[in-house]
Parts: sequence; C-alpha cells; structure tokens
Amino acid sequence: MMIQLYKLNNMCLLMLSILALILISSCNPMKKDVMKDTADDVNSIILSESKDGKFLVMNEEVFQATSKSDDRGIRQITGYTEYRISSYDLNTGTLSRRIALGDAKDNSCIFLGETDGKLWYKSVDKQFGFHARDPKTLDVVVSEAQLTDANPVLKNNLSRPEWNNIIRYYGFDAVRNSPMIADNQGFVYIVDPVTLKAEKISESITNLDFDNRCTSSSINLDVNKSVNLLGSPRSFITYEGREVKEPSFLKGEFLVSSNSTNPLKSNSGFILPIEKEIEIQKHTIDSIKEFIANADTISGDKWERRKNVNNLKYAQRNIEYALENIEREEDKIKREVMDDYFEIITAGNCSFVLSQTDATDQAKVIISKIKFNGDSTITLVWQTELQNIFRDPVKGLDRSSFEIVFSKGSPDLNTMRAIADDKKLIFVFMLKAVCLDIESGKILWQFDV
Repeated sequence: MMIQLYKLNNMCLLMLSILALILISSCNPMKKDVMKDTADDVNSIILSESKDGKFLVMNEEVFQATSKSDDRGIRQITGYTEYRISSYDLNTGTLSRRIALGDAKDNSCIFLGETDGKLWYKSVDKQFGFHARDPKTLDVVVSEAQLTDANPVLKNNLSRPEWNNIIRYYGFDAVRNSPMIADNQGFVYIVDPVTLKAEKISESITNLDFDNRCTSSSINLDVNKSVNLLGSPRSFITYEGREVKEPSFLKGEFLVSSNSTNPLKSNSGFILPIEKEIEIQKHTIDSIKEFIANADTISGDKWERRKNVNNLKYAQRNIEYALENIEREEDKIKREVMDDYFEIITAGNCSFVLSQTDATDQAKVIISKIKFNGDSTITLVWQTELQNIFRDPVKGLDRSSFEIVFSKGSPDLNTMRAIADDKKLIFVFMLKAVCLDIESGKILWQFDV
C-alpha cells in the first residue's frame, strides 16, 4: 500500500511539474507568436512566379527571448531563434501564406534556389528532407520520395548533414539552373527540376549567395565597362573616363542585389561587347572565305601565281586565328556566367543609387534611378524618399521607439535586402519591406515584416 502511494505521489509531482512548465511557457510575456508577430531578421528574399502570379518569399527569423536585462545602457538578451517562411503577393504586398519551421537545430530549412515556380529547399526534418514548394501556397510540390522514386540509386542513400552543414552537401548550379545534391559517399548529382532525374557529375557543390551586401561604390555595366561613386560627403559618378558632377548624392552608394544572379538573365547587355567581338570575327571569316573562293592561282606568270598561293595560305591561317579568337570570347562568356553577379541593371542601361536626405541623425533613405547615356552623360530619372526608414537606424529612432522594439524581441534593424525584376524593385531595411515601381519610382506598397 505504501509503495502504491509513493508511486502515486511521484506521478502527481511529475504531472504538476509538466503543468507548471506549460503554464510558465504559455504565460511568458516575452514569447512571440511566430505566425503573427513581427520578425527580428530577414535571412533571404526571393522573387518567384507561378501560374497564380508573382510572389515575394522571405525566410524570416523570430527571436524568442527567455530573459532580458538593461543595466545602464548595456542590454543583455538570452533566448533562441525560430524560423518561418512567408509568401507575399508581389502586386499587393499582402500575405499569401506563412509556415512556421521551428528552431534551427531540429528544423533548419535552407533555401537552395528557384526554378520556374519551384522553390527548392533542404530541411533537416526527415519529414521533408530535400523538396520543392509552391511560391504562393508554400505547399510541397516535389517530395524527397518522388526524387528517390525517380532515382532508385539514391533511395536511403541521400546525405543527412547536420543543420549547420547543409550547404556542403546541397546546393544549386546557376549555369544549369538546377538543384545539386550529394549522396552518402559524397558523390554530387545535378537534379533535373522537371523530370527529377539525377545525373552524377564531377563538380563540387556550389551555392547561390542570398546575403550579399546591398550597397557598393562601383558596378559593372558590362564586361568591359564599370562606373564608380566617389567623393564625400556628396558622391558623384565617374563614367566613360570622366567625372560627372551631376547628378550627385549625399553619401551615395549603388544599390545592388542581395542575391547572386546569372548575368545573362539579369542584364541583357552585360556580354554585348563579347557578342560584338564574336560577330566581327565571324564577319572576318566570311570575308576571307569569299576571297578564297574567288582567288585565282592559275592565271598570270609564275611569280603572280606563287603570290596568290601564298595569299591563300595566309588567308587560311587568318581563318584559324579568327576561330581561336571566337573560342576565347566564348570562354569569356562561360567564365562570366560562373562568377557571382549582383548588379541591378534595368532596361535602358539604368541603375539605382541609395543615398540620404540630409546630414542629421534623422536622415531618411532616398532611392534614385539613373540612366547611363551613350554620350557619357547621366540622367536622373526619379528620386523617392522612403518614409520612416532611417539611413542609420540606431541614431534615427528615439529612445522610446527603441524601448518598444527591445520589449518585443531582439530585432536586427541593419539587415538590408534588395532584389528586382523588370517592373518592381523590392527593398527591405529596418524590418520594413518596400516595393517601388521601376518606371516611376512610386511606392506601390510597404509593410512591417
């Protein structure tokens, strides 16, 4: 009887402890609702198009503070981070779908790349593993089981790296525009995004960069032409070997993409000088072939015939030189495609500059669109001031605002992301997402992440 009472008491104590933990967790005033509350950081932003339209998909962090202290301006926060994926309609900025991922160690889900309306991920959660999601619904549209069904050699043979080691075994090939995976022996495969057939390759895993610094003092308009922003505090542009004093910008920097892209897709004029050189060499070959076809090595005296024969030899050699030049230029294209490319160059040879309204602590962000003209001049197309977005968030926000921010989590207000398509420029800063119309500079929508 005493033994049964002892077991019953222990069981009651265990139940009370569990209830206490649940109660403490649910009543924690610092705990944020991952699905509803504001984020504390933005890991990546992606533009993707499906049959339902275009969507902005963001991987967001939510910091769950377990304790906070503020001693004479020194703040200490302890806690853990949870993750979520949010899909926003690109036309309206409204939330289409959001899913919670949990913490990194047990639920890390790394974005690999995007192919024609499929967002490819690798999750440490065995329920998902390697998979693809729809950009609007975030539903799984390609499962790991489908991949292994299409490739029996990979069944029970896919690598299972720890959460902090995923990018060594899973990645994306920007040239082939296909996901990359590794098996348990470390062999690398390219996955066809349509058929899911995996092809073993000799290359190493490569990864797209989604965390590039979004400002730069220089950009490349094409393979041969770069422009720079110089000067302080006002910055001016050097273009075609000359200093263009206007337009100028207060602490100006070029706005570049946070995501690496393929230059052949993002800037149609990037390899234009190479293409022109290839056309010149092809025209040279055609001209030489025409000369060869019309050459006369029979008529005339011995010296004239010998001269014409030698000319034919030289002509043939020049064709070989031209073919070698074409091969070199084509190799240049391959090398350029392999390099990470972050420039945002729109139609009409236009780019964007990030600057600020004034020299005070309350300076707001200005985004300007500029056009590089053929006569070595630069035209200011438009300027847009972003409201409530400070160039220096730490100085821009007053202390009362920081108290509110501090009480809600541990936000990183300095994270900057930028990405563009042919019509819209997306800018994320101070945990605010802003969409600008590329043609007019008009703010189409804005929301707190």
